[in-house]
Amino acid sequence: MRLRFKATSLLLASLLLLTACASNNKNNTAVSSGAEAVSEEFVTAAEENKTESKADNGQSGTHIVTDHAGNRIEVPNKIERIVIDQIPILSTYMAYFKGSAPHIVGYSGSFKETISDTALKNIAPELLESSDTVYAQSELNIEEIIKLKPDVIFYNANNKEHAQILASSGIPSIGFATVGADSPADPIIRYKEWLLLLEDVFEEKGKMDDFIEAGNKIIKDVETRIGNIPEDERPSTMILFKLIDGVPQVSGKGVFGDYWLQHLGVKNVAEETKGFAQVSFEQIYEWNPQVLFLNGPGLLKLNRQDVIDNKIEGVDFSTIQAVKEERVYNTTLGMWNWFTPNPDAPLVLAWLACNTYPEQFSDYPLETVIRDYYKNYYGYEITEEEMKGMLQLR
Repeated sequence: MRLRFKATSLLLASLLLLTACASNNKNNTAVSSGAEAVSEEFVTAAEENKTESKADNGQSGTHIVTDHAGNRIEVPNKIERIVIDQIPILSTYMAYFKGSAPHIVGYSGSFKETISDTALKNIAPELLESSDTVYAQSELNIEEIIKLKPDVIFYNANNKEHAQILASSGIPSIGFATVGADSPADPIIRYKEWLLLLEDVFEEKGKMDDFIEAGNKIIKDVETRIGNIPEDERPSTMILFKLIDGVPQVSGKGVFGDYWLQHLGVKNVAEETKGFAQVSFEQIYEWNPQVLFLNGPGLLKLNRQDVIDNKIEGVDFSTIQAVKEERVYNTTLGMWNWFTPNPDAPLVLAWLACNTYPEQFSDYPLETVIRDYYKNYYGYEITEEEMKGMLQLR
């Protein structure tokens, strides 16, 4: 699908079609919030954006990028302003620029809260200065995005509604795969795919080779160690993805958490479910996992000690074996929520393995590996407080 329109009439037709769809489907939040009230100001801004883009392209040139949705997009060679919609790529973007995050003028407002709980706020503080352009991950404020005059927009390749609205802006929009794409939602694969697509966007083939290779060495070492562990020494495990009004949501088959557990070589007790599945506590009691991982910043605000002490109001964790044996772990700092794709992925696998197999990984130099990775590839010295958070030493 081409992401630029050559005539004002086609733009208006697209916008009117989106408006009609929004009025006929009250549950379609993405379309209704982005195209329900198409103003004259929006049309004018979109036309101005196309005119300015053509003028700049004449000076700097363009190149073609094939995104994760299979679209071929004409992208300016000179990119100085970027807006990010929905896709949690900020940390991977920072890794691409070795510790900084230039050119970003706006991103999903909900991500600022996530950043405030991670080391990313200290590594790339400029991210906290960017404008909010999306009030939440499901809502799209297209008029505000156009006002920022971005050269390109990064978005979730699986969100077809957003893709339609973004196309109407005339701004080149590039889809990055998350859950629900054609390829597996394996975070160890996905963060590399994001980096390679960024290489295409900025025309810098091979830029991330050394970074990816360093991560591959960590992954290979960890997986080799896991491969030597007998099956009867591998604990049953579960990831609590969210807890909303006392209703647990777990990582079932096919989502990022499930792939982490596959890399660990353990049984995901929730594998009989699919996706981010809502289940009852009675079901969790029946599964009775030996290790419980709690999702991290931005998705789940549970403190591991509160779970172990059974202090979560309206919820009883006390009978679960993992809680009884205090084998409960949650990601706190790190570069991003460690259970979603992020450039810390090799470190996440090492951290998971050290907590899942404490005896077999007792000699693994986790702290040194983390410190060296951050210093060499992000140009950042981890503080003692950040390290305590990562290693669950609080």
